[in-house]
Amino acid sequence: MIKEIDGKMLKALFKKATENLLKNKDEINALNVFPVPDGDTGSNMLSTMMEGCKYLDRLDEESIDNVLKAMKDGTLMGARGNSGVILSQIIRGFAEGAPKKAKVLTVSDFVRMLKKSREVAYSAVMKPVEGTMLTVVRFLDERSNEAMEYESFDQLFDWMVNVADEAVRVSPTMLDKLREAGVVDAGAKGLYYLFQGMKAVLAGNLEANLEEIVSVPAEELPEIVYEDLTFQYCTEYIVRVSDGDASKHYHDVVDYLNSMGDSVVVVTQDDLLKIHVHTNNPGQVLEELLKKGELVKAKIDNMKIQHEHIVSEVKERKRIGIVAVSPGDGISKIMRSLGVDQVVKGGQTMNPSTYDIKKAIERANADNVFVFPNNPNILLAAQQAAQDFDEINVYVIPTNTPQECLAALINYDPEADPKEIKEVFEETIEEVIPISITKAVRNSKVGKSKIKKGEYLVFVNKDLLGHSFDIKKALDTALKEVGVEDKEVMSIFTGENFSEEDLERIKELIEEKYNNLEMEVYEGGQPHYPFLISIE
Repeated sequence: MIKEIDGKMLKALFKKATENLLKNKDEINALNVFPVPDGDTGSNMLSTMMEGCKYLDRLDEESIDNVLKAMKDGTLMGARGNSGVILSQIIRGFAEGAPKKAKVLTVSDFVRMLKKSREVAYSAVMKPVEGTMLTVVRFLDERSNEAMEYESFDQLFDWMVNVADEAVRVSPTMLDKLREAGVVDAGAKGLYYLFQGMKAVLAGNLEANLEEIVSVPAEELPEIVYEDLTFQYCTEYIVRVSDGDASKHYHDVVDYLNSMGDSVVVVTQDDLLKIHVHTNNPGQVLEELLKKGELVKAKIDNMKIQHEHIVSEVKERKRIGIVAVSPGDGISKIMRSLGVDQVVKGGQTMNPSTYDIKKAIERANADNVFVFPNNPNILLAAQQAAQDFDEINVYVIPTNTPQECLAALINYDPEADPKEIKEVFEETIEEVIPISITKAVRNSKVGKSKIKKGEYLVFVNKDLLGHSFDIKKALDTALKEVGVEDKEVMSIFTGENFSEEDLERIKELIEEKYNNLEMEVYEGGQPHYPFLISIE
């Protein structure tokens, strides 16, 4: 029985929790209330925890205070999507509830830290919703008197897992959309898996395998869109070769490095192989070198960040700056043409982190910066990033779609007063009708509507207003519902895998029934949604 936890074990708890989340990420992603191909709660929670683990790995001293600060800071910077931001605040509360300079944590300390998690997480959300991960921490808080009587962490973690499981199971009774979709809440289930992972540490299993995260393709991760250097990382490795003669490996190492980047330098001395290369794949380079022997030393510098720092220092500071999140290359180009200074790549399934948005705000290099999250799952991360600035006035415009952002930018006057600009932006997004079209990835039920796999789904903002195997019929149903008789322009942004046949069907519908709308078609390049439509 374990009655106390030190810093080393606390670190193991967080890493094993992350490992278990990694194992169950796909299940959590699949718990999506709408049958659309963009479930990402598991990915967002995992990215948040992984950044916390990176901060843990940098610690020189694994004290309780240091471990908690690393997780608090790391999860904040890595927070992606609403689920990631809320998770980061749960961990923040947990950290702030700990006794200061404690050598070890007792069961009662841990319970008080869980209670603080509830307080901080609820205060961080403007409108707390029950039936979510917030309910898990509320249940833990309200039943904390039970746990105060426990003598060991074995009892405590059994209790935490059971309470979390109960909160997950009752979540559909608290949210109609969960009950209609026949799923439990994804965020609550993610928190359950985190606690389940912590429990495994008590059996003596302190090592966590997080290597699978490395295999996630770069194109699936959020990234800041800006002008790239050809090769991003200045990489230096020293490897001790297994056969004792580094010179034997000189030529094939040089050839390999030249295929991976430039600025190649290879030096051999006895059994040591020292290399320098500018590359975009330092991990692959290391894997190849490890075939020769063991790693002695490594150094990787991000030249892109260094370059941006230099550029930002010499670039003249602006009065107004614009940051916008974009799901596709075509939409990004349009945004830039309308005055956006920094485009952050992101959207459904690829939510940028708090850190990503914060860096974009800094790079805008302006006294007043407007941020368009363009997705309800990115809004919290944007608001969190905005709080980190004292000398910059950051205005987060609550856009749910890229269409709202583009409509607002058309009315952008960079010479106006910031407060006037904000008012114009907010008025414009209220007037536009944003429509998103995708296909159902499973049979489901939304409200009174039975959805069949493969049907076209037409969302107006966040509401499903039309569905059918015929895109023309589905869109017509939605347009009738919202009423577009007084509107004039319909802008269509085509996605990665749109069908020309579907586009023609949409054109037919407008010509036949809605000829008051002038159609304009643009290449959007967004994934998952073959058509994004803006009606003004």
